[in-house]
Amino acid sequence: MAHRLTSRSWQFAKRDFIEGVGAWHVWLPFGLKDIRQRYRRSRLGQFWISISTGIFIAGIGVLYAVLFKIPPHDYLPYLAVNYIVWLLMAGMANDSTAAFVEASAYLRQDALPKTIYIMRVLVRNVTIFAHNLVVLPFIFLVFGFRASIAMLLVVPGLVLLLIAGFLTVLVSSLLSTRFRDFPQIVQSTLQVAFFATPVMWAPQQMGPIGWYFVHLNPFAIFLQLIAEPIRGKAPDLSLYVGAGIIICILLIFTLPFFARYRARVVYWL
Repeated sequence: MAHRLTSRSWQFAKRDFIEGVGAWHVWLPFGLKDIRQRYRRSRLGQFWISISTGIFIAGIGVLYAVLFKIPPHDYLPYLAVNYIVWLLMAGMANDSTAAFVEASAYLRQDALPKTIYIMRVLVRNVTIFAHNLVVLPFIFLVFGFRASIAMLLVVPGLVLLLIAGFLTVLVSSLLSTRFRDFPQIVQSTLQVAFFATPVMWAPQQMGPIGWYFVHLNPFAIFLQLIAEPIRGKAPDLSLYVGAGIIICILLIFTLPFFARYRARVVYWL
């Protein structure tokens, strides 16, 4: 049967992972080219990524600082870090729905590993994340932020996010290629998740129930793992445990799903 999960399917999937992830000379230029093309005719080019993020943080930050009755020098750095990390997560989720569709010309002509196009999505969004990080030194400088050794914990947090992001983009791209309504589901989910995740509000504002909004929300877990070290605080150990559980669940679901339907992608385009 075409959809039976056999040892041969596992072998092809394993080879796809190894060759695709290892082909950095293919997916790295792919992802960087996407960013260049997006701002090809713009005078400021890729700097618009940082500028637009900075404008949003400044405008919304002052507004919500007044609404929440929080001093702007406390709220703006908090919002800036959270929002920039959120853009990374939401960007990967949004782009995942078109990972194979936008590469249909390559998929029909070349027998490249499918995971190359997943890595392309990650490169594109990590590049945007790097551009947005340029905003933070200016905000920290204005509001007197002090660096901390805990900032080094950004690295393991980002690694965990990228692992989870890779698996999520992989399964989402497959589902979006097979079911063309799936991108709308992803977009609607992200809209709700944005308000349910402590991006613009702090868990302390929710009282005791705030714990559940953080520890039962995958977006909040990875947000805290990266945002807290940037602010100079070490994340709680439970957040690392939660991230590990999420990655294990994704592995259990994504790997057999990819092995079974990897070869069907071209026919779904």
